[in-house]
Order: sequence, then structure tokens, then C-alpha cells
Amino acid sequence: MINRRSFITGIKGTKLNNNEIKFLKKFKPWGVILFSRNLKDIYQIQNLTKNIRKVFKDKNYPIMIDQEGGRVNRLDKLISFDTLTSEYFGKLFTNNRKNFNLIFKIFIDTNSFLLSKLGININTVPVLDLRYKGCSNIIGDRSFSNSAKIVSQIGDICNKNFKINSIGTVIKHIPGHGLAKVDSHHFTPTVNKTLKYLKNNDFQAFKKRFIF
Repeated sequence: MINRRSFITGIKGTKLNNNEIKFLKKFKPWGVILFSRNLKDIYQIQNLTKNIRKVFKDKNYPIMIDQEGGRVNRLDKLISFDTLTSEYFGKLFTNNRKNFNLIFKIFIDTNSFLLSKLGININTVPVLDLRYKGCSNIIGDRSFSNSAKIVSQIGDICNKNFKINSIGTVIKHIPGHGLAKVDSHHFTPTVNKTLKYLKNNDFQAFKKRFIF
């Protein structure tokens, strides 16, 4: 068993360079996360994930991706999920549970099949942040609902179906993020809500959720 450090890292391009290989061997990160800049076509991605695992001599080494659907679709060069936002699935869950169960399962099965073929074994979903009017659109339609109960229920279904397909998941982002007035990629948000409010609302969606 390799003694890995408790951090994940990204890489610069569509293949590992010598400095990155040296870095991975020396610091042994827990995993590697891929972004759009790393993904060109099926064979290139397969070669990339294969070469990452060669560094660690571990066929199960964690390789991650943000593949939510909607505007966060790292595989957009391969397939379009533009209309399949979390907001869409949240509304479908509320209005037509039967259709939701069918379409959401197909969505997850399709993503899982692609990820498995590409050598990616962890998807950083589901988004469990609540959606609030008047707040930063960094969450926006990436949230299933403004209801903690609905977000929690869909989150469980998401985790369960990816697990069935042997794809790990990572819940995100952090309780209260939906209340942020600014994009946290660029500024540090301040949330002016009491701990009691957060416990009764945003925290509820994250309670008893696990990484599979």
C-alpha cells in the first residue's frame, strides 16, 4: 500500500510531463482531478488515466472529475448534457417522480459508463447546496432545490446509483454555500445567518451523507 498524502492535484495539459511525473512520485497525492483542459478525445483520455496509474502502479488509483451535467460538463467534447441540470432534475423529482426515476437513472448510467471507459473512478457529485434567490449564480441551477429535504433525497439517489455503477462520489460544496453573494472562486463569501438557521436548513442536506 502506497503511503499517500491527504491532498488531490490537477495537471496542466492532455498528457503528463516529466515534472508532473516527478511530482506525483515524490509527493504521492491521494488522487488526481481532471478538468476540461486535460480532456481532448476518448483515446487521449484513456491514455492519460492509464499513464497516471502507471506512476503509482495501482489500477484503482483515484482519478476524479466534475461531471455534474448542465454547465458543469467536463466531457462536453464527447457528449452534451446542457439541459440536464440539477435544477431540471429537482423539478422533475417534485412534479413527476416516475419520470424522474427513469431519466435520472439513465443520466447516471450514461455518465458512469463513459467515466469507466475513460478510466475515471470518482465523480464529484452530488451538489447538496441549496438554491437561494438573490445569491451568486455560482450555484444557481447546479442545485436540485431550495428545499433541504428534496436536495437530501436526490443526493442519496445520486450516490446510490453511482455506487451501483462502481463510481465513487464526493458530496459538495459546503453547507451555506448557496447563500453566498459572491463567486467563491474569486472572493471569500460571508454568510450572515445564525447557526440555528443553518442547522435547520443548509446543514440538513449534508447530514448523514457519505462519500462512497
